Amino acid sequence: MQEKIIDDKILEHMTLENVFKIINDNIFPLLNEKEKDFCRELQEFCIELHPKIDKNQDVYVLFPELGKRGYMQRINLWRDFMPYGMKSEILLATHLSCLDSQLELARLASGILCGNPTFQHGETDEILKVQDELMEGSKIGCIGITEPNRGSDAVNMTSTCRKSDDGSHVIYNAEKVFTTNGPKADYFATYAVYNQANPRGTMVQAMVSRDFKGQLITNRLKIPYVDRVHIAHTIMNEVEIPVNYILGDNGKGYTNLFDGLVPERLGIMGSGLGICWATLAYAIIYTNLRQQFGQNIINFQGVGFSLGDLLARTSSATALAFQAATSYDDNILFAEHPSKEAEKWIAGVSSQGKYLVSKLSADLTYTVQQQMGGISVTDNTDVQELSSTSYIEEVIGGARNIQLLIIQNALRRYSKLILS
Repeated sequence: MQEKIIDDKILEHMTLENVFKIINDNIFPLLNEKEKDFCRELQEFCIELHPKIDKNQDVYVLFPELGKRGYMQRINLWRDFMPYGMKSEILLATHLSCLDSQLELARLASGILCGNPTFQHGETDEILKVQDELMEGSKIGCIGITEPNRGSDAVNMTSTCRKSDDGSHVIYNAEKVFTTNGPKADYFATYAVYNQANPRGTMVQAMVSRDFKGQLITNRLKIPYVDRVHIAHTIMNEVEIPVNYILGDNGKGYTNLFDGLVPERLGIMGSGLGICWATLAYAIIYTNLRQQFGQNIINFQGVGFSLGDLLARTSSATALAFQAATSYDDNILFAEHPSKEAEKWIAGVSSQGKYLVSKLSADLTYTVQQQMGGISVTDNTDVQELSSTSYIEEVIGGARNIQLLIIQNALRRYSKLILS
């Protein structure tokens, strides 16, 4: 805190512990006892780590702290860390956003976007080693999908690849943008195609190491909203990838890419919910203690009614996220025979939920800043950082109009149902 202007009597109550008290009062009725215990475990960790975080340092110094507790991801079982599954991942993301929203943004990119494919499609000793290093937090990962001048068109890639003459390597020539963690990353879960005219049938998913032969360039993009997270323009020239690092070859990369989007979107919902709950909790604390005209400002209808509306919307979004995550766990992740019907529903609702939560986090943080006033745009509270991170999660994690396009496409398919 560079210059303190917040009242000490208010500041002493603006604690992470009180944030969690408010969150628990709202979400615990939706959880079973094991899930509540996991929340208590996460909260104890966050409260202990919070005062040790130096906001003048990049977030990556904290990755090993997450790795010690198995907190780089919780969708998949890694070592003996329990619980795991999509609902556990949502709870993890929500809590880590409350702790440090920029740390959560970087963790999501490394542990989920880059790490999840190693569990779903990794079979070689080399990939399992990458997995351990990412989960320990000793190495940093990112994903390379989006390309310049392609944006939401993830299928028709310009990044190309070819097999080496002896078949031992796949050689990448690729250009990617908005690769979160890129300048710091050791590993890149990246896509390219053998034939630009047939991207679906020739797409490749590979785990690229910075140590591979060839030229790998990561130029940091200037994105002031998240100054402790490095986001890159990544270029690969003749990068030689051993076949043991290929996660999906000859079109399997296309299937892997879209399979990965569902847990990614659900995970981003968890991150966004953390931003919503933390911001709302700080606002509730502040407006219950800050006085104007002789009374607490939450008593004014313009403040109290507005926060009540935000609470209703956040609670509803949380219930949706929990339901989608539970369905993913029961019908896909842990099911002996995954349900095609559930897969279709979750694919749709993950886009709906990501759109809903991303829009809510942007609206909520803006509204809260209007209710709290100037104090909320200073570093005297965490609200400005939460607001800034929400912008980046929405745009780089899949912008609002992309999700609406997916939802619109689903609506158009109803014509077959209606006319049948």
